[in-house]
Amino acid sequence: MRKKSSKLETTWSKFLFIGIAVCTVLLIFSSWKKAKTNPNEKKSTYESFNFFPDDAYKVPHDVIDSSQVALSRFAWQEFIALNWPSNYNTISHTRGKPNASKNVLDFLSPDKKGQLVWQTYKHRVEMYPKDTAKFNQNFNSAPQYFYEVDGQSSITSLNSTETKPLNMVTTIFNNLDETSELNLCTVFVDGDPKSPGAEDFKNAGAASALPGAPRRMIYEAKGNEDMFNYIKRNLLYDSITRTNKISYTKNIITKKPYGAVYPTPDSNMLSFPFGKDGGTEGSIEVKATWRQLTLKEYNTGRYLTAPIIYYRQGKPNNPSTDTKTYYDIIPATPTATTLPYGLVGLHIIHKTVNFPSYVFATFEQVDNLSASIEPKNTLFYYNRNSNPSVNPKKQYAYRANPIMDDTETVNTDVHSQIKGLNANSVWQYYKLIGVQGHPQDNANTTDYFLSNIVTETNQTLRDFSGSLDNDNGTFNPTSINVYQGKKKFVQGGCKGCHGNAQGADFSFITNDAPFGGIPDFINEPLLKEGQ
Repeated sequence: MRKKSSKLETTWSKFLFIGIAVCTVLLIFSSWKKAKTNPNEKKSTYESFNFFPDDAYKVPHDVIDSSQVALSRFAWQEFIALNWPSNYNTISHTRGKPNASKNVLDFLSPDKKGQLVWQTYKHRVEMYPKDTAKFNQNFNSAPQYFYEVDGQSSITSLNSTETKPLNMVTTIFNNLDETSELNLCTVFVDGDPKSPGAEDFKNAGAASALPGAPRRMIYEAKGNEDMFNYIKRNLLYDSITRTNKISYTKNIITKKPYGAVYPTPDSNMLSFPFGKDGGTEGSIEVKATWRQLTLKEYNTGRYLTAPIIYYRQGKPNNPSTDTKTYYDIIPATPTATTLPYGLVGLHIIHKTVNFPSYVFATFEQVDNLSASIEPKNTLFYYNRNSNPSVNPKKQYAYRANPIMDDTETVNTDVHSQIKGLNANSVWQYYKLIGVQGHPQDNANTTDYFLSNIVTETNQTLRDFSGSLDNDNGTFNPTSINVYQGKKKFVQGGCKGCHGNAQGADFSFITNDAPFGGIPDFINEPLLKEGQ
């Protein structure tokens, strides 16, 4: 009996072993099949988010979730709120606030006055004028720009019919006084590279209506009311006060774990306000990139346009004898002698409680790297020639780092809603390129090398990490650049670049102040040898 029982037990053990083995194989096969037939399972679980509630005009103050989807949604909510029609008027001069009486359809069809919420923020030269006596203590004031140009009592208009000096111009919000990427790179589209800057409209009769010279990317930088009020309260518009504050902050964030933390443990540090749910919106900075459009591009309705001011040295066709600085106002719609400027890039950086080193988001117009609308629109650039590590010759731009899948999923969601509400809206032609939340120390992490193709174009900026040298562009890609509490990071992309200004709380506007010397010219020499 014992032998029989032992044999039975052995047989049962074999069956049990075989059964377990079969089940294991089936389980592995099932998992493999599921993975193979559903490789995009993460994408299939995405649920559409309502980007146009009744209060879409409200700037989100913070975001808790640090996932790419959540940050991308936050970035789009910011974009919608900041591009909402403002309630600015020439009586109250209220700036940086949305017109709550406007609805989503008004947002989808901007009126080209140049008075969207972010456009009415304070320009960098208004926040940090070279002459501190020109600092206007009131955020809600008409826009006014002061520059000190050698040998000139004021900057006069390029247009002979415009008699106002620049400091009397109080109706234009988009003051484009930068013409290079941190003085490291100059970016153009089409035209003759030997003749920098847009000069005239002599090719207006051509089929493509291209301007007569290459169209240069030009820039503006602005800050919101929370940032402005902090500057005013802490007297940061005064150069000595600002310099001392930045020096102290640089020291304290490296000596103690006080960098990018909330609440700030040292009241002597330079620390702009945090956005907080139920509280203030926090400090917000924007940087916008513009370029002149062709008539063909303008007629497509794919670009936001607005009245702009730019500067040039000398009048067209008389550059050798006229070295005066002039301003020129370009309307938002074509005229017999001018073509409008279109928005092609927009950075938004926003300081919040959950992201004290800021949320960095960047948007582009969708045709920046496309030749489908205007075949000659090829982006090219020149590096600063004094930097031996970069090629000073003409180079063509490309996107070095792809847009993340989750970001593209959110873009698709937003664009679908825009088209459903207004199939002709200009905003369907703008997309989020990427967003950075918490600092990262790994080049393989999400959006580590975040950059905008028309704002950080060359190899130094599009693959940036570590330290930056504004004088010649050389950098150490392994240098610590972001301090957050007890942690130190070698961050890449936008956040890493701004980390070089962490003594000014990540603000290059503050770090590089004051402004109001000579503005950059649209016909500034190219950053290459011999130009």
